[in-house]
Amino acid sequence: MAEPNDAPSVALDPLDRPGEVTPVQSLFSTPGVVVQTAMAAGYGLWMVLGTALALGLYPDGRGEVLVPLSIGLVLVSLGLVATCLRLPFAPAWHGWDPVKRMMPTAEGMVAMANYLPMLALAGLARGGNDFWATRLAGAALMLCSLATLVYTARGASRHLPVSVASVANALPLGRTVSALFAGGLWFWLCVALQSEVPINPLNPWRLALLAVALALGVVEGMRWRALRQLAEESGATGYFTTGRTAVSLLAWRFTVAVLSVGLPCVLLVSHPAGPLLPVAAGLAALSCIIGQCLEQRLYGRAYAQWVHG
Repeated sequence: MAEPNDAPSVALDPLDRPGEVTPVQSLFSTPGVVVQTAMAAGYGLWMVLGTALALGLYPDGRGEVLVPLSIGLVLVSLGLVATCLRLPFAPAWHGWDPVKRMMPTAEGMVAMANYLPMLALAGLARGGNDFWATRLAGAALMLCSLATLVYTARGASRHLPVSVASVANALPLGRTVSALFAGGLWFWLCVALQSEVPINPLNPWRLALLAVALALGVVEGMRWRALRQLAEESGATGYFTTGRTAVSLLAWRFTVAVLSVGLPCVLLVSHPAGPLLPVAAGLAALSCIIGQCLEQRLYGRAYAQWVHG
């Protein structure tokens, strides 16, 4: 095993693309990370929408349902579209290549099940959202989205050894929490664009989203701690504690935390009103997506350098 000082020097820029592509680098490639993050946010958006409809807490209106459904449809379908277009970073969609194989995998079947309650909600949205069938379809959409995030989590770590699968952000808990936070911000944007009634800053929905953000910070800390333990086993502890690499890592982690959690939470707490509300909601959703993408790229680069490389 090589000593830490003999390890290859790899920049800690999450947007940097290494020359040699390994399975780990392919998993954390920039296009792949963007698609994975967008799909997770789409499922999170459907989870929040389905929960609100099932509990009867969502305001009436056909557009109020169709807009988040459509945004979620675009996000969750990015991976399937990329696979059908034969893009190099998406050779398969949940392990299924529609061009080469007629029947989808079990993961693909679970993911495709989301389209059934989504279509049912699109047909049932007639202005009143307290109809029992609408609430039932909302509950089904929430459960299908949750099942997809949990069941397909192992697909994100398909190319990793079993001993290090936990560092790939593929654990069901981490995947679900990050998707729920990003989806909740997209849901906030949809509500802000369609509702003229300001939301109380102490609204339970806002408080719940802030709680999810706190949980997300805890999960991310656990992931980095797991990576550090793996680095200690490989003799690369110096990269986490001393030198320019450690300083660069700390700076990037702070930047990513501000984008993915810090800025969205500040915008939630600040509670802007009037025309600034949709702007704040859109900025929070965009900042979260960018931050989560950079987090995955940074984590992949750190893993490739300290553990795999």
